[in-house]
Amino acid sequence: MKITDEAKILIAEALVSNDCDCLEVTLQQSCCGTSLDFALAKLEVGEKPILVNGISVMMDDQTQAKTETVTLLTEDGELVIQDETQSCCCN
Repeated sequence: MKITDEAKILIAEALVSNDCDCLEVTLQQSCCGTSLDFALAKLEVGEKPILVNGISVMMDDQTQAKTETVTLLTEDGELVIQDETQSCCCN
């Protein structure tokens, strides 16, 4: 996963305003298999996040593999998730 400098600013502000210290990424079942779910969270004692452009991120190995093609960026001041391989079969 990549986080652009502009997205880092928005995420850092959201973490502070919500009294959180990490971004948690998990896999969720969706209509077309699995999709990524992003949430603000607090680290538990003993948890070891990875750092992505200075942002602490918690995710398991399977989720980390799924995020290899994902970039968090901003468009018109909003946080956007871009996935190079994402396609959906939902109608």
